[in-house]
Amino acid sequence: MDCNRRGFLGTALASGAAFTVSCGSKQPAPMPELDGLSADALRRQYHYELFDLVLPFWERHGIDHERGGVMCSLDYDGTRVNDEKRLWFQGRGLWVYSYLYNHFGQQTRHLDIARKIKDFMLRHAPQSDGWWAEVLDGAGGVLRPFSGDLYGMYFAAEGLQEYAWAAKDDEARDTAFSLLKKLFDHIHSKDFRDPSMPGAGIRPQGLWMVTIQNGTQILPRWDDPDIRRHTDAALEAITEKHYNRDTGLNTEILRVDFTPPEGEANKCLVGHAIECLWMALDEALRRKDETLARTCATRMRHHLDVGWDHVYGGLVDGVNVDQTVYEWPEETLVGTNITTRARGEYNYRKTYWAVNEVLVAAMKAFELTRADWAARYFALAQRVADEKFSQARRNLGSHMIASDRRMTFQERSVRQDNYHPLRRLLYVRQALDRIAPEA
Repeated sequence: MDCNRRGFLGTALASGAAFTVSCGSKQPAPMPELDGLSADALRRQYHYELFDLVLPFWERHGIDHERGGVMCSLDYDGTRVNDEKRLWFQGRGLWVYSYLYNHFGQQTRHLDIARKIKDFMLRHAPQSDGWWAEVLDGAGGVLRPFSGDLYGMYFAAEGLQEYAWAAKDDEARDTAFSLLKKLFDHIHSKDFRDPSMPGAGIRPQGLWMVTIQNGTQILPRWDDPDIRRHTDAALEAITEKHYNRDTGLNTEILRVDFTPPEGEANKCLVGHAIECLWMALDEALRRKDETLARTCATRMRHHLDVGWDHVYGGLVDGVNVDQTVYEWPEETLVGTNITTRARGEYNYRKTYWAVNEVLVAAMKAFELTRADWAARYFALAQRVADEKFSQARRNLGSHMIASDRRMTFQERSVRQDNYHPLRRLLYVRQALDRIAPEA
């Protein structure tokens, strides 16, 4: 067995980490660069942004230390717009602080914050019919009961499984598994309807994304046969069913029988597709399937080649291949009061969550392959994050959430993201330690 293969088989980590190449050599590997960005400088930048800016921002402004839970309706300086606690953000916040505890020094204060989020969520979100309320107020009163938005429950499950590992909490684990099994049965039911979709019986790729993300984290810890079956289905959906062999892109919206609704076959939500593919890459690594992992990396590159805006930078929101006069739906930019309506093959709206997914995907591909393209896209996305979206240059741990094609700075924000930027900071920081360990 050659050196690379031994490295791959030895270090397919539960978090989706790629392999290291050592072959027993006692000579330190050369310090890698990512298109001019040194791993050591990036490590320092990521450590500073994570621990000195972003986490302090959330702990000062977004974490409800008294009642538990997370509030994300915040301006750049932390000014609170309202005290709503959406289920999405509770599950995501629970995951972030549980992950911090599990992977960054097991600090008691991180677990304490996670526990309070968990207690708040479990006390107030579950409904008597088995579904969970979508929006709560600061005290836990229901502002919007369940109306069909499944993602909040998937994020709740993700947070609960990570917390269960941190706190050795079997009840949290069992609740996560119960949620995931209920959700999987629901998205396969005859009367399934996603309120965000253009009709009944239509299922977005995003549901497979949250399914595989949960499964890849759970299975190295607890080998549950139902979760294994869910993860198998999600991996096949992302790498086979949603993959359009004509365009080389993943189609976002398909019917439950995996046929495209009219007008959807060539339409790709590029950031979601890249996010799904790095998660599929993680699962391939967990299975020690290097061939599939490299296929996922190759497809990520194609999505980046198609979707990166090489004029102004950033990732386009969507592409509808060959549809040069297509009218995109009118949308309000997340976290702003700005409404956009695009026409043509590309929807050039830019979002920060998508830039974060490019950074995660490119780093995972670089760790796996050391390919120049992965380093180049990482560097491009890092510069966009630093120069256009991050408020670190203003000594703030906040971010612009969305903007136009040129990423024009929006003077006010009514929402901050407690998941995509933090997950990127956590994952990339860990990857940098694996790629170039500190002396």
